[in-house]
Amino acid sequence: MAELKCPLCGSRVEVPRVAVHTRYHCRKCHTPFHLNKAREGVVGDPPPVEQELAEIKQKLQQKWERVPVGRIVGGLVALVVVGLVWYYWTRPAQSLEGPAQAAAQAIADGDLDDLRSIAAPGTEDDVARWYNEVHPQLVRAREGWYGRDEVVEVQVGQEDPSQSKRVVAISINPAALGTNSSVSLADPTAATAPAATPFSAESVWTRSKWGRWQLDGRETYAKAHPAS
Repeated sequence: MAELKCPLCGSRVEVPRVAVHTRYHCRKCHTPFHLNKAREGVVGDPPPVEQELAEIKQKLQQKWERVPVGRIVGGLVALVVVGLVWYYWTRPAQSLEGPAQAAAQAIADGDLDDLRSIAAPGTEDDVARWYNEVHPQLVRAREGWYGRDEVVEVQVGQEDPSQSKRVVAISINPAALGTNSSVSLADPTAATAPAATPFSAESVWTRSKWGRWQLDGRETYAKAHPAS
C-alpha cells in the first residue's frame, strides 16, 4: 500500500498505488481528490479524457503555429535552386554525337516535329525550311535502293570543349549488298541497276550556355545556300 495526503484536511490516505488522474477519497473528510501531472493532490474528480486530449491538441497547435514554416519552405526551395545551378555548371559537357544522331534519325523517319524540338530557340522555322529541301532528296535517293535497309550515320569528329559551334555531316545510305544471286532473286532489276546514290547533308550545331547542343536552323539553311 502507498500513502497520500488529502489536499483538504491533510489526513493520510492509503491507496493501492499512486497514479496520475486517478480518483481517490479521503475517509476522514470524505473529499474526492486526484493527482495532477505534477503529482500534486487536487480536490475534485480527475478531468475527463476528452478534456485532456483537447488540451494536448491545443498545445501542439500552439507549438506548430510558432514554427517558421515559411522560412523553412523558402530555405528548402533555395537549396533546390542552388543544387540545380551547381549541377548544370559542374556536370560534364553534353556530347554532340547523341543529338546529331537523333537529328539524322528524324530526317530518316520524316519526323519534322522531332527535328524542330532539338532546334536552337528562334531557328525552328529555318530547320523546317532546311528539312523541306533535304528530305525530298532522301526520298529520291531511296528510289534506287530497292527497299534495302538503311544505315544512318553522323560524322562529328573530335570534339573541342572550347568550341560553341560545330558542323556535323549526316549520311543515310543503303545497307551493303549481298551476292549478285541474292540481289537478282530479291529484285531482278537490281542486278543491272546503277550503284545506289547515298544521301548526305551538313548541319550546324550551337552549344547553349547550359552546355546542351542544339541544331542551328538558321546557319544550317544558310550553309546549304552559300552566297554566289
